[in-house]
Amino acid sequence: MEIEEFLPWWESAWQSLAERRDQGRLPHAILLTGPAGLGKRQFARRVAQALLCEQPNPVGAPCGACTGCTLFTAGSHPDFLQVQPAEEGKAIVVDQIRELSTGLGLSSHAGGFKVAVLVPADRMNAAAANSLLKTLEEPSDNTVLMLVSERPAALPATVRSRCQQIRFPVPPVELALEWLMPRLAAPDQARLLLDLAAGAPLLALDLGQSDAIATRHERFAELVALFEGNVDVLEAAARWAQEKDLDSLHWFTGWVMDMIRLKSGERPAGLRNSDLRDGLMALAKALDSKQLHGLLDRLWDARRVAGTSVNRQLLVEDVLIGWARLGAARHGRQRQVQP
Repeated sequence: MEIEEFLPWWESAWQSLAERRDQGRLPHAILLTGPAGLGKRQFARRVAQALLCEQPNPVGAPCGACTGCTLFTAGSHPDFLQVQPAEEGKAIVVDQIRELSTGLGLSSHAGGFKVAVLVPADRMNAAAANSLLKTLEEPSDNTVLMLVSERPAALPATVRSRCQQIRFPVPPVELALEWLMPRLAAPDQARLLLDLAAGAPLLALDLGQSDAIATRHERFAELVALFEGNVDVLEAAARWAQEKDLDSLHWFTGWVMDMIRLKSGERPAGLRNSDLRDGLMALAKALDSKQLHGLLDRLWDARRVAGTSVNRQLLVEDVLIGWARLGAARHGRQRQVQP
């Protein structure tokens, strides 16, 4: 989602970069990291527009009216480059990085900065990352390259070490709610949405503007039915695998984490899925801690590879078959869960 406004949790990062620019110490390479849903990509674009703006205001924000801002907004500024995967789920490849390096090496059309955004940077394949190193080691004058990543550990250490890292933490709950509530049709759901989004306001807003809550309840009911042996596991896996971002695996991970919290005696107020407390408690009582931690490891492994070329159907089947087998063992069912 493109956000035109300045988001309040950006303030510290923005001030830091503005001060460095004023002091002539702006890094050539910046790595923006932090969880999804905080607007890192939009922040990078705002920084880029500010650097290309001909009349930035006293706090370094773009004016929005000059030729540079007009070209940037239209997507045609010759001194701005953006690199991302050519297709959803694909890698950033070496030819894209070579083209980027060539573009950054050219003289600025406007006589100022050349700016590039690489997002998500952790989707570079090995050859692309190696190609980027030369640009990072020998940057041209007045060039700024911003790498955006939710998984900086997936980047080679040689790339990370050549960037100034700026981390975006999840904002305080009060600040996030103050921003989120006026933007929701049902403001009373703001805290639940924020909990489901792990504190990330933009993800919470996306959830609130979609049918995600209703779908989530359907998936939880399906999970309970799978545990009790009342739903065909392969049919359920087929439904889950059709989701664009495999949201149900993400929700399942949160449910298991809440089961572990309940198992350890944590107070209900500490649950991420507080609206499902009774159902989660019943499942937690049916399983032991070792089983829950093993299931959580399995889910993390699945989510780690979900963005690769792995067969999504088989990935989800593996997780749900494991879950259904836990239910079969608990209820003493003799029939085998279909492998």
